Amino acid sequence: MRKKLLSLVIASIIILTFTPRTFAAEQTSDQVVRIANQYLNVPYKWGGSTPSGFDCSGFILYVFDKVGIKLPQGSDLQYTYGTSVQKADLKPGDLVFFKDTYKAGISHTGIYIGSDAFISATNSGVKIDSIHDPYYWGEKYAGAKRIIDNTVIAETITTLPIGQYHDVPKDFWAYSQISYLSKEGIINGYEPNIFKPNNKVTRAEVAKMLSDTFHLSPSTNHQFSDVSSSHWAATYINAVAKEGYFTGYGNQTFQPDKPITRGEIATLFTKAFTLPAGNGSQTFNDLDKSHWAYQAIQTLTASSIAFGYPDQTFQPNRETTRSEFAVFLYRALQK
Repeated sequence: MRKKLLSLVIASIIILTFTPRTFAAEQTSDQVVRIANQYLNVPYKWGGSTPSGFDCSGFILYVFDKVGIKLPQGSDLQYTYGTSVQKADLKPGDLVFFKDTYKAGISHTGIYIGSDAFISATNSGVKIDSIHDPYYWGEKYAGAKRIIDNTVIAETITTLPIGQYHDVPKDFWAYSQISYLSKEGIINGYEPNIFKPNNKVTRAEVAKMLSDTFHLSPSTNHQFSDVSSSHWAATYINAVAKEGYFTGYGNQTFQPDKPITRGEIATLFTKAFTLPAGNGSQTFNDLDKSHWAYQAIQTLTASSIAFGYPDQTFQPNRETTRSEFAVFLYRALQK
């Protein structure tokens, strides 16, 4: 049961006449990240280059082949392709390389997905890790290459019905949740019919979605020093703050453009929704009882709104994507 009832009703179905239009196609780098994420948890297989099992270079070969880029199999050979990129200049879709893993020299490849994270086929399957991982990957980092030039090709395409996006195919893991929230008017995409599912969701965007979810009246009561009255989300931010969902930071700032983290979402949802308290039975390697979001995370996981990762971590400081938040919000609305 939600603290405020969601009463969105689709009163009628509007039949639209769709006309062709030209728009900038999804960038190849975004496609690479989206495709790679679809194969999370696929098992490791030595020499494998299909969804039945990947090794690290086979995974790269398969994903890039999907966007028409041919690469050799073998991390050391892949390292000879593209243009070198400094770690500080990494962009999603870049290849990151690691050395001295199972053999001397370049021996592992991954795809950079943003926020210091990369996805790769490891011995425990396809998973996401940090390039700064202090326990293993950080010291193994060898360099990066940019394979994609992100030349955007204009395509002629028709406008889509509400709830559908060109970059969220029906087999996308969060398609149903994104479609539902879009039809309910809670979440919006970008023109023309682009959702950007792998983009980070900001605190301002979350404030608007919660405000729309609970039909909060826009508020002009200025509460944060870094949210001016001209900010596009000012009235939504003020509204959710008035309800006590958001409290901002200790210096009276809201940081509206900052991506929201998994830990922050846990705390936010326990305030916005009536959820049964977690009993502390779920343990995570990176979360102890002294963590500021410990109880909220226990509540969120006990309610099956969010889950941990295969390595028994919750990663409370990990920034959340638009598709991930859509799934969290959808699950909360079903409680």
